[in-house]
Amino acid sequence: MVCVAVNGKPVLGVIHKPFSEYTAWAMVDGGSNVKPRSSYNEKTPRIIVSRSHTGMVKQVALQTFGNQTTIISAGGAGYKVLALLDVLDKSQEKADIYIHVTYIKKWDICAGNAILKALGGHMTTLSGEEITYTGSDGIEGGLLASIRMNHQALVRKLPDLEKTGPK
Repeated sequence: MVCVAVNGKPVLGVIHKPFSEYTAWAMVDGGSNVKPRSSYNEKTPRIIVSRSHTGMVKQVALQTFGNQTTIISAGGAGYKVLALLDVLDKSQEKADIYIHVTYIKKWDICAGNAILKALGGHMTTLSGEEITYTGSDGIEGGLLASIRMNHQALVRKLPDLEKTGPK
C-alpha cells in the first residue's frame, strides 16, 4: 500500500494485491481505476472485520444490526477497504461496512482512506472524527469505513463500540 497525505489529509492511495496482481488506485479530485458498487445494505450489512484484532466488534455488530448481519473476518486493512468497492478482482469478498475497534497504525489505513475519500466514501474513528495523518503513529478510537451510506447514521448506531473492546 502507498499513500500520499498532504497537511494530514490522505489524497492519493494505492493498494496492490500481489498474488492476484490486482492494483487499485484513486486520487482525490484526480480519478481512479475503482468505483463504488451500485448498492449497499444498511439494514443488515455485511461487515468486514479484522481476523487478528477483533476485540468485541463481532458481538456488538450483531447486537447493533441484528442476527441476520454477516460478519466477514479478513486480514489486511487494504483488503478490507477493497471489499467495500466494485473491484476488477472478482475473487474479492464484498462487504458493506468495515469496522475495526482496537488500536491500528495510521500507515495501515491511509491508502484505503484516500481511495474511499476519492470515491465519496468515509473512514473515521468510531466517534465520527476525521483521521489525520500527522502526530501519533496510530489511532486508539477504532475506525468505521463506508461508501454510499449515511456514514453519520452508522456512527450514531455505534456510539459505545470503542469502549467495548480491548485497546
